Parts: sequence; C-alpha cells; structure tokens
Amino acid sequence: MQRTLQWRRGPEKEIYVAEQADQQVPDVMQFWRDWLTQSERQFNAFFAQSMNTEPFARSVGGYMEMYATFQRMMAQGMERYLALINIPSRTDVIGLGEAMRAMDERLARIEELLQIAVDAGGSRERDAAPPSEPSRTRRPPGVPAAGEVSGVPAASQAPGVPAADKADADDQTIPIELRR
Repeated sequence: MQRTLQWRRGPEKEIYVAEQADQQVPDVMQFWRDWLTQSERQFNAFFAQSMNTEPFARSVGGYMEMYATFQRMMAQGMERYLALINIPSRTDVIGLGEAMRAMDERLARIEELLQIAVDAGGSRERDAAPPSEPSRTRRPPGVPAAGEVSGVPAASQAPGVPAADKADADDQTIPIELRR
C-alpha cells in the first residue's frame, strides 16, 4: 500500500514524499560488516602480493639486521654504564646465580658423603664401646666435699687472709685476656 502526499511550495515546484507501510529499515551494521570484510580481503591480497617480492624480503632482512645490531650496541653500552657506576649487569647476576647453584650442589654432595661416613663409622663405634654413663661418686649430688662450705673451695676460706688478697689470688688463676 503506497500513499503519495503532495505539497506545494510554490507554483513551479512540487515535492512528493512516498511512504510505504511495509518497507523495512536497512541494516547499517550489515553494510559495515560487508565493507569491513571486503576491505580486509583487499588488504590481505595486497600485502600477500607485496610480501612475495624480493625487494620486500631484502628490506625486512635489512631491518632485522639493523635491529639486532642496535640491540647488541645498547646491551654493550648498558653493560659499560653499569660497570662505571659499579652495579652488576644482568650477565653478572646470572653468572653469580650459576656459581651459587654449583656451590649448593657441591655442598649437598659433601653433606651426603659426610652423612654416609657418620652412619658407617658411627655403627662401628656403637658396637665397640658401651654408651657413656655419668661418673659415679660416693657423695650424692648437691652435698659439698670435705673442706668446702656450700661449694666454695677451702683454700679461699683460709682464716687470716684479707679479702683483697683473696681477689688477687683469683686474678692470678684467670688468664690475662679474660680479666676485666
């Protein structure tokens, strides 16, 4: 069903506007998707064709050589700078880590060998000697020996010896390095 409206804007011009009740709105997103797909295909075809040429391969190879040289020069410059300000570089830290790992492995082997030696030698000693027991005395623990009063030797309790002389006698028995 189509309706036509007629408007007059003057004697010489007429404008007709057509409206359709059944007409659908065009899908803008579909138009955009179609355009994007076609553009992508065209770009892919262009770059595939240009990448298969010898000049392109030479230019990419030259660029990669230039980038590798630049990267090597930057690494050497950074290493010199870090050495100048006395900071370890990445290679120094990696070398230190490898040296520490090697030392740890050697230490683990030494510990393992020591443990084997202790296990082998310890079993022979246990078989040969009975376990050590505390020495036996005639006096019970805590009881002072003859001539001692509460654990102080009898020589330091001698009558008639002034206290200052007792301190000097004690200083003579202590090594010079340990005296105050």
